[in-house]
Amino acid sequence: MMNIGLTGGIGCGKSTALAFFKEAGATVVETDAIVRQLLASDAGLIAEIEQSFGSGVIDKEGRVDRSRLGAKVFRNSKALAILESLVHPRVRQQWMRELAKNHPVLIVEIPLLFEKDLQGYFSTTLCVSSYPELQFARLKARGMSESQIQYRKDSQLSLDEKMSRADIILHNNGSPEHLREQVEHTMRLLQR
Repeated sequence: MMNIGLTGGIGCGKSTALAFFKEAGATVVETDAIVRQLLASDAGLIAEIEQSFGSGVIDKEGRVDRSRLGAKVFRNSKALAILESLVHPRVRQQWMRELAKNHPVLIVEIPLLFEKDLQGYFSTTLCVSSYPELQFARLKARGMSESQIQYRKDSQLSLDEKMSRADIILHNNGSPEHLREQVEHTMRLLQR
């Protein structure tokens, strides 16, 4: 039984690596997907967010409008801390349930793994890295502005720091096939 925490810089390819781990037979938990699901359907969370940030962040269907909420917390560390205090415990509860199931190989993607001091829950930590210019190009392709990119990078530990703390580093500087090969090699190591 291996419980692995996967992290990395924004735009480094964490989700791609996670998908490759799933293809290779690991059970995976994508915390960003949990957040999206909670913001769309967790009535208690939606009510708490509306109370904290106003009705303007709720859409016509009664779900959290992520872009409007993002605008409220962008460059506002106090607002971001409030949002994280509402969302993170619910997300943690869901991935902790998976930890308790004793999967042969479980990989939980947590962008802020080291920032939130969660590495102790895992037997191994993985960091997906990428050259800064590739990160930037990927984030621009997602429609992010330079200021949004810089703010998000500044709100996390540096990639060098994440890499220094991780047990295993996956370098996503080439083709998707190269990343897949690293994932498959890592799975073989983990299953020994």
